[in-house]
Amino acid sequence: MEYINKSENIEKQLADLCIDFINIFDKMKADGIITEEEYIKHTKYKKDFLNKISIK
Repeated sequence: MEYINKSENIEKQLADLCIDFINIFDKMKADGIITEEEYIKHTKYKKDFLNKISIK
């Protein structure tokens, strides 16, 4: 039981970190610092992870 709680907490922390990074990349793309291709490259797996854990 304790393992499950720790696992869920780690998932939540990873999700928060992914969201923070996506927000940073959103701003960088909007400011023209990175291209659309770079944006996709750096956010794809983060978005996939967020979608995966939201399905649970």
